[in-house]
Amino acid sequence: MDRTGLLTDRYELTMLDSFVRDGSASRPAVFEAFARRLPEGRRYGMLAGLGRLLTAIEHFTFDADELAWLQAEGVIGEQTARYLAEFRFGGDIDGYREGDLYFPGSPIFTVTGTLGECVVLETLVLSILNHDTAIASAAARMVDAAQGRPIIEMGGRRTHEEAAVATARAAYLAGFATTSNLAAGRRYAVPTAGTAAHAFTLAHDTEADAFRSQVEALGVGTTLLVDTYDIAEGIRTAVEVAGTGLGAIRIDSGDLAEESHKARVLLDELGATGTRIVVTSDLDEFVIAALADAPIDGYGVGTRVATGSGHPTASMVYKLVAIADGAGAPLRPVAKKSKDKGSVGGRKHPFRTYDEQGLLVAEWFTTADAPPPGDGARPVQVPLVRSGEVVHRPTLGEVRDFAAATLAALPAEARSVSAGAAYLTTTLREETPMAPKSSSTKALVVVDVQNDFVEGGSLGVTGGREVARRISEHLAAHATDYALVAASRDWHRAGETNGGHFHEPGQDPDFVSTWPVHCVQGETGSDYAPELTTGAVTHHVVKGMGEPAYSAFEGVTETGERLADLLHAAGVTEVDVTGIATDYCVRATALDAVKAGFTVRLLDGLHAGVAPDSSAAALDELAAAGVEVAR
Repeated sequence: MDRTGLLTDRYELTMLDSFVRDGSASRPAVFEAFARRLPEGRRYGMLAGLGRLLTAIEHFTFDADELAWLQAEGVIGEQTARYLAEFRFGGDIDGYREGDLYFPGSPIFTVTGTLGECVVLETLVLSILNHDTAIASAAARMVDAAQGRPIIEMGGRRTHEEAAVATARAAYLAGFATTSNLAAGRRYAVPTAGTAAHAFTLAHDTEADAFRSQVEALGVGTTLLVDTYDIAEGIRTAVEVAGTGLGAIRIDSGDLAEESHKARVLLDELGATGTRIVVTSDLDEFVIAALADAPIDGYGVGTRVATGSGHPTASMVYKLVAIADGAGAPLRPVAKKSKDKGSVGGRKHPFRTYDEQGLLVAEWFTTADAPPPGDGARPVQVPLVRSGEVVHRPTLGEVRDFAAATLAALPAEARSVSAGAAYLTTTLREETPMAPKSSSTKALVVVDVQNDFVEGGSLGVTGGREVARRISEHLAAHATDYALVAASRDWHRAGETNGGHFHEPGQDPDFVSTWPVHCVQGETGSDYAPELTTGAVTHHVVKGMGEPAYSAFEGVTETGERLADLLHAAGVTEVDVTGIATDYCVRATALDAVKAGFTVRLLDGLHAGVAPDSSAAALDELAAAGVEVAR
């Protein structure tokens, strides 16, 4: 990918120039992207563009020629040119997963770092997220309206050539089946589709000649465009040329409901009962919904998904919400108070709750100073970048699956294409502070209680779900006994061996030092097991990003802290260890806790091992190392 440093507004760099000159560029700061409101009549939005954005941030740098030009234009001075010559974003980013839903006030994208490195990202963040999110939000509504019928994205001729590629990607993750754009197929592995336009028919002496040429090239399973002249005659000619096994016909004009009914009757009369009917022509979710009862098998959507006529802007903004008065000073909240453009200060932590059917019922956020909710709420943000390195790289297929799952969590009324108010509004929930834990010197560490490590997972441990349930009961009764509660997760990168931790393609894992693929970032297997209630967890630790990792002490928290440093800073002297698996990650965590100088207990009944023999050996080893082990 080319450098992206100049994909910004001039005022981003003039602000930076001032910050560099007055010495404030190094002040710690937090910026957030969010939408104050949804487009009129929309009930939800779908976040898209995150994968593109994280790659663009990695390439947000400047070369010597660009810096010379910026100086010649008077944008920056010599001091800022030196600053940018070595610039690479080195902060942390957390955010909603791509394909997730958002509502007014949702803190979608949180950037933590220095004031200088955060401020210059504004235009890049908003240009990508606003564009792709608007596409995906419209596309998701069209997918709902299509009721399972496939949609091909074909808007490349209605927008900028690079926007067309981004459009195809966003529409696909929202549920479109294919795209006509070959660059999107090559770059993002979006399935492509397409056959011929009216010009192809007009270029032949007769319609039959055109159909015959297309069938000879693409086979009888192709889709023939039958409305260049007369639809009924076009259908008869299509079946005459291709036979009753013709794959599909496409209608691009007229009253699509009426023409599709007539086409179905005629195709059936001609014996082409299996030939599908695909319609195009300025479709959007409203037109598709109106065609729900028509005998249509698929849709082609172009203008209304690729241009503003089909998707009102997402209207996201990027605002400073916290800043420190100097390096090492604490962050303090800041907020705009202007009419209709106000914001809530402080770094936010969003949560959601679901009903017994798994439907989303509420979303809110707490501030950094508030404790996490203890009512079964699930955190929404995930770590995206740590110390400048991207730690979240799901495949587009995984994003697409996740997007479908998030839509399924909405009640039917929220998924209606008819206009309505936003289903939820995300606001600050004022939490009643929990009893101070400063007097406690104990901490609880919950190791890797994840979907891939319980029954049904790729490395499922027998008894894992029961252990998760018991840990939840222990937390419900004893959470206030601890100064802090940390939960770790394997957080491996997709598409690689993670430093030899996953077995090489074509080879079998040895289940000693190489393992099957598991706990990949962004996939369901990396999520906490549903039996584990995480409301009392104060710190979430991720490990194994590109390298083998077993101990929770090898990971980092969402703010980049190491577990040992966190425990020492909290005055902890005793550590209770629980989790999965006794003979691997629990063992490694307990041993590292001893090495770090803590008194360590392995809580009876709150851990499960892979195998009896290796688990027994691990318990013996832990006891010999000084861990209090109850048999």
